[in-house]
Amino acid sequence: MNLIKKINSYIKDGDIFFLIYQQYSLVEGKCCLILAKFLFGNRLKISEPYKVWGWVRFLIHGKGSIEIGSNFHAVSSRKRSIITLFSPCHLTVIGNGKISIGEHVGLNGTTIVAKSHISIGDNTMIGPNTIIIDHDSHQTWPPESRWSLPGFSSDIAIQNDVWIGMNCIIMKGVSIGTGAVIAAGSIVVADVDANSLYAGNPAKKIKSYLD
Repeated sequence: MNLIKKINSYIKDGDIFFLIYQQYSLVEGKCCLILAKFLFGNRLKISEPYKVWGWVRFLIHGKGSIEIGSNFHAVSSRKRSIITLFSPCHLTVIGNGKISIGEHVGLNGTTIVAKSHISIGDNTMIGPNTIIIDHDSHQTWPPESRWSLPGFSSDIAIQNDVWIGMNCIIMKGVSIGTGAVIAAGSIVVADVDANSLYAGNPAKKIKSYLD
């Protein structure tokens, strides 16, 4: 009955093709997770229910793990998102790294790469094209070491109820407090206070919502 109502609504609004593509991309997402869980076994855990639109690119390169709570939402499809540049969600773990995602978390074309540990709390929204990475891919100095030596890693902790806008970069070693908002286009290189708005490069505190 609900599906019939949706079809009638989309016919009325003149966008039946969006409904068809949306349902197709949900099936694609389900198949993606079935295959990923088959490939990675207990190293990839996701609790039901979840909604995944399109193909999420999971990679566990080593003995690490990815754990995702219930009511997970991931937009990894160009036609499902209104404002994203086309970028599927990438969740990558290297070595003994770990990605821990709480309940009711939404990603949209998000890239998360963990060599240490990246944790994301409940009810967190992450806008299109954001990158979260807990390590430097290469050492910075001396120059010749950039070609041969890995960079440093440090945990990232994103607490509950955080909203990270589109096109942000969250760098290694930071903690983002509960209820914080990271404005679009920001680069976070230091800790973020709870219930506060941060913006810029590097991101700085604009205001506290509780003042």
